Amino acid sequence: MAKVTILSTETIKPSQPTTNSFPSIPLSLLDQLAPPIYTHILFFYSTYLPEIPEKLKFSLSQTLNYFYPLAGRIRETGKGKLHVECNGEGAEFVEAQVADATLESIRQGSAVELFNELLPTKKSLFDFRETGPLLAVQISVLDGGGFVLGVSISHFIADGASLSMFLNWWSHTARGFTKNLSPATLPPRFDCAAVFPPKEMTNITFHKSSSEESGPNQEVAMRCFSINSKAMETLKQVGGTTTQSTRVEAVSALIWRCIKRVQAGNRLSMSHCVNFRKRMAPILSNESFGNMWINVEIPELRTETDSHECIEQSIRRAVRGVDKKFVRMKAQEMWDVREGKGNEQREKGTDGVEWIFTSWCRMGWYDCDFGFEEPGWVTCGITAMKNVCLLMDAKDGQGMEVWLWMAMEEMEKIENDSEFRLFATSLAD
Repeated sequence: MAKVTILSTETIKPSQPTTNSFPSIPLSLLDQLAPPIYTHILFFYSTYLPEIPEKLKFSLSQTLNYFYPLAGRIRETGKGKLHVECNGEGAEFVEAQVADATLESIRQGSAVELFNELLPTKKSLFDFRETGPLLAVQISVLDGGGFVLGVSISHFIADGASLSMFLNWWSHTARGFTKNLSPATLPPRFDCAAVFPPKEMTNITFHKSSSEESGPNQEVAMRCFSINSKAMETLKQVGGTTTQSTRVEAVSALIWRCIKRVQAGNRLSMSHCVNFRKRMAPILSNESFGNMWINVEIPELRTETDSHECIEQSIRRAVRGVDKKFVRMKAQEMWDVREGKGNEQREKGTDGVEWIFTSWCRMGWYDCDFGFEEPGWVTCGITAMKNVCLLMDAKDGQGMEVWLWMAMEEMEKIENDSEFRLFATSLAD
C-alpha cells in the first residue's frame, strides 16, 4: 500500500513586498456565493530532478508578485462582507515522498484513495475563520519515478478559469518567459467586485450544497472514465447532423441518458456551470480573476425526453441563453436563496436529485510545463462531492476524461450500462 511521508512545509511569500496601493480587495457578489470549498488539481510528471522543488518555490514567489491576493488572507469587514487582506503572508509549499506507488498505478485507479494525500490541503471545506492560506502546493516525489504536483485554492477567490490562469502564468515564469509575455499571459485583473459589487450578508455562515454532501457515512464512489478520440467522433454523430455537436454537449447527453436509467424513479435536474466572461456586455477580460461562472439549469431535461439529440439541443439552448441579463437575474436569485428569501425558487432541489455538470476543457492544463516536461496526466483532486460530473480534456485534446461522483450502488450500474460501455472505459480497466 502506498504511503505518503511529509518531508517539509514552508511558506512562500511574494519576492517583492505587496504594494500598499491595494491593501485589500473585496470579494464580489459571486465570490460570496461560491461554494465554501477548496478546488484541487493534480499534475503527474514522469521525470524528477533534485532541483525541481527549489525552482518551483522561486518561480512561485515571483508569480505571487502579480497574483498577490493569493498570498493574502480572507477577513471580515465587520459589515457582513468579506475581503482579501493583501498582507503577503504567503502560500503554503509542502514536500513529500511517496513509497510503493507509480504514476501508472495511481492513474489506473488502484490508488485513487491516495489523491487526498497528494494534495497540500487534506480537506474539502474552506473556513476563512481558520485564517489559513488561500493557496497551497504540494510536490510528491514517487519512489517509482516521477512526481505529482498538487494544488489547492480557495473557491472564494478563484474559479476553474482563474486557477488555470494562475498555473499557466506560474509555469511560464518557471520557464523564464516573464520578459517576453504572450497575450495568453497578460497580468490578472482583480476587478470582479466592480462588476458584481458585494452585498451585506445577514449571517456569514456557509452551508454545503447537495453536490458537496458526501460525508464519511455516505458511500459515494469517485470514478474516472476515458472517451478516446475515435469514440468521441462516433458519439458526436449520435446527436444528428443539423448542428455539429461539441464534445461537452455530446458527452453530457450520453452521461445524462445513463444517469436517468440508473436513477430511474427520481425526479432529476441538470445544471451546467458556464464561464460568462465573454457573454457579458461589455465583454469581460479573460484575465478577470475570481468567480465568473453561473449554474444554468436545463429545465427541458426535467421531462421524460430520452432522445440524445433533444438532450444536446436543450443543453445548447440553455447555455447560449446566458447573457448579462440572465447572469444578473441568476445571481440575485442565488443571493435570495442564500439569505433565506427565495426558497420557492429552489423547488428543483427539494424533491429530487440535482446533478451538477462542469467542464474544465480547453483550459490549457497540459500546457503547464515548468521547464522540465509537459504533464503526462492532469486530473482533479476533488473528493467530497456527490451527483457531480466533471469533464476534462484528454492529453491529445480530442478525447475526454469524465469524472463522476455518485452513490456506490448507482456507480456500479452505470459502469455496466451497455450504452455507456460503448463509448467509455474505466481507467482501472
